[in-house]
Amino acid sequence: MRLFHCARVIAGFIAALPFVTGVPAQAQHYPDRAINLVVPFPPGGTTDIVARILAEQLGTYFGKQILIENRGGASTSLGAQMVAGADKDGYTLLFGAATTFTTNPHLLPIKYKLEDFAPVGMVAKIPFAFVVKKDFPATDIASFRAYALANPGKVNNATNGPGSTVHLLGEVVARGLGVKLQHVHYRGAAPAMNDMLGGVVDSNVEALTNSAPNHKAGLYRALAVLSEQRLPQLPDVPTFKELGFPSILGETWFAVYAPAGTPQPIVDKLSVAVMRIVKSPDFERRMQAIGNQPFAMGPAELATYVPSERERLGKLIREANIKVE
Repeated sequence: MRLFHCARVIAGFIAALPFVTGVPAQAQHYPDRAINLVVPFPPGGTTDIVARILAEQLGTYFGKQILIENRGGASTSLGAQMVAGADKDGYTLLFGAATTFTTNPHLLPIKYKLEDFAPVGMVAKIPFAFVVKKDFPATDIASFRAYALANPGKVNNATNGPGSTVHLLGEVVARGLGVKLQHVHYRGAAPAMNDMLGGVVDSNVEALTNSAPNHKAGLYRALAVLSEQRLPQLPDVPTFKELGFPSILGETWFAVYAPAGTPQPIVDKLSVAVMRIVKSPDFERRMQAIGNQPFAMGPAELATYVPSERERLGKLIREANIKVE
C-alpha cells in the first residue's frame, strides 16, 4: 500500500510539473493545429494583403497553417469583438489596425476594450502622402496653402469615411497649414481614389500603396508626405516637416493581438515568431513593394504606445468635433 501511495504521489507530481515550472502543458506543444488570424476588413485591401503575407511566413515558421478569417464591419469593431470573446488558447488572433484601438473608442459604441487583448507585436506602418488632382492650381505646399487661404472651405478633400484615419489625417493637414478643407466622405479608399483620378475632388491624404504609383504615373500629384523622413517610394516628394510644418505627421499601423488571458508562454512564442519575421529581409522587401514599412514593436512597447496614441487622437477628434452618425 505504501509503495502504491508513493507511486501515485510521484505520478501526480510529474503530471503537475509543467504548472510548477510556470509553463502550462498546452504552451509546451503550441501550436499543434491551425491558427485563425482574424482580419477586421474585407478581402483585398491593404490590411488583408499584409495579413496574408504575415500568415504565410508565420505558417512556415511554426509548420502549421495560419487561416485568414475576414470579419469586416463597423470600422473593425466586429472582428475585434469576435477575438475578444474567443478562447484564450492562442488559436484565434486579431490582426488589428490603428483604428481598432485608437479612434473607435472615441467614435463608436464598441463592445470591447483594449484590456480585452494581449499585445503580441506591431508588424508594419503605412505612410501617407498628401495628393492633389493633376490639374489643381497648385504645384507645391506653399502654393496649395495660399490657394486654400484665398478660397476658405472651397477645397474638397476626400476621406475614407467620417472618423477614418484618412479623415483624421486630413484634419491634421488642415490644422497644420491653418486652412479650411471641405471633407467629402466616401465608403472606403477605392471610391475616394477613383474620384481623385477623375478630378471630382481636389485633394486626399492617401496611403502610399495608391499614392506612389499614381503620382509616378502622373495621374495626380503628391505634394508632401506625412512621415518623419522622405520615403524611398517617393524620393522626390518632401516631408511636411522639412517644409516648415513639423506638426503634420501621421501614419497607420497593424499589430497582432491575442485575447487577454492567453497563457504568457504562448504570447511569448507568438511574439518571438512575429518579431523575427518582421525583421527578415524578405518581409521588408515585400512590405516596401506595396508601399508599407515593416516595423517591429514588441508587446511591452506596444502596450505603452497604443494608449498614448488613443489619447492624442481623442484630443484631435474632440477639437475638430468629429462624429460618426
